[in-house]
Amino acid sequence: MGKGVSIQCKRCDYSATLFEGVGFRTQDFEVFRRELTKKRNDSIDFILSRKKINNISYYNAYAKCDKCGNLTTVPYVEIKYEDNKIFKLEYSCEICKSKYKLVSEEEIVNSRCPICNYEYLQNSGSIFWD
Repeated sequence: MGKGVSIQCKRCDYSATLFEGVGFRTQDFEVFRRELTKKRNDSIDFILSRKKINNISYYNAYAKCDKCGNLTTVPYVEIKYEDNKIFKLEYSCEICKSKYKLVSEEEIVNSRCPICNYEYLQNSGSIFWD
C-alpha cells in the first residue's frame, strides 16, 4: 500500500503530486527494479551476485534537495549485506545536482516552495494507492 500528497504554492504556479510506499503491482523487487536505470540495476546486480545478502528494503520515498529545496519521489533501495554493510541508491537533484535526502510527508508539506521560496505549501489532498 502506498500513499501520496498533492501540494501547491499559494503564491506561484508550483504544484506537485508525490508518492511513497509500494503498490500491489510493485511488491516484487524484480518488478520494482523496472523503474530504475540500467546503471542503478547494474550496481544492484553487482551487490546481489557477489555478497551475502541479509535484507533488501525498497519503496518509493519522498525526497528533498538540501540545496535548492526541490521536492520529488525517488525509488529507494537499501541492501544490507555481509557483516553490517549497507548499499543505498543515492539520487542527485535534477535542477542543481546536489544530493537528495529522504524526508517525511510532514517535511514535504512544511517545506518552502522550491520555485518562489514562499514559506507555506498548501496540502491539497492525501492519496492512498494500491
